Amino acid sequence: MKLDLARKPTPLEKVHVRGKTVFVKRDDLTEFVASGNKIRKLEYLLGEAVSMGADVVMTCGAVQSNHARATTYLSIKLEKKPVIFLKEWHPGKSSGNFLLDTVMGAEIHVVTPEEYEEIDRIMEDYAKKLEKEGKKAYIIPEGGSSATGSKGYVDMVHELSKQIDLNEVDAIYVATSSAGTHAGILAGLKILGYRNVEVRGVVVHRKPKEVVIERIRSILTELGVDDDGIILVGGFEGPDYAIPTEKDVQMIKDAGKSGIILDPVYTAKAFRGMMETMGDKEKVIFVHTGGTFGLFAQNSILEG
Repeated sequence: MKLDLARKPTPLEKVHVRGKTVFVKRDDLTEFVASGNKIRKLEYLLGEAVSMGADVVMTCGAVQSNHARATTYLSIKLEKKPVIFLKEWHPGKSSGNFLLDTVMGAEIHVVTPEEYEEIDRIMEDYAKKLEKEGKKAYIIPEGGSSATGSKGYVDMVHELSKQIDLNEVDAIYVATSSAGTHAGILAGLKILGYRNVEVRGVVVHRKPKEVVIERIRSILTELGVDDDGIILVGGFEGPDYAIPTEKDVQMIKDAGKSGIILDPVYTAKAFRGMMETMGDKEKVIFVHTGGTFGLFAQNSILEG
């Protein structure tokens, strides 16, 4: 079951940044409070939650998780109680996405980085506790990254194919973290037969690439497509997840002057990765996955 939650189709815009021209798929405009890429995944995931009669929706992420914020908001709209487990991280804990989670009344559990290593078990245990209380919980994995959630980005490729001739496109760039968006785009291209378009995932964290590749392969297999053609772009991770470099901050400012607002966690790193690795004659699309609220949690990086 799929729900209709996002505002679609999102625009495809031609943008000029640093003397280069790229196309930007504006998935930062999928909604307002639920803006970004997660809502496309949640159309399928929350559809399952509704189908099974869940009255609690549970998920996890970093303290400034865009996914947790979108899940909280949409769960409330569907009259489900949101329960979110967030990995402790600073700065800006009480601003940005976390502030919205608090305003919307999510049941928030902040866990340590060590506890987060076992977050799937922690959520399963909590779901069992709720079951004993007569409640039914639906668990959504980190980032909504599963075969079910990735169907949202198979749909996005169908949408994109009506906006531009994909046969003329060399590559699609996207930020890659939990990898569900990357997997969905790659699957969509394979299903529609656009095998000459590369999906280049700019890695935004320091997890081993092998882990990311295995996650993408697993999703592709579940979606019934072959698992070749996985391309990861490294070298733009920065010191760690959610920590931008000075070059990323400058990228935010440069893109902002062209009317594109990037965030310091995902899109600034991915957009810079695209700008620095794309060929001069290549025609590329950047999938803007949102994250604007996270920018407010790190506003100090833009001072000066």
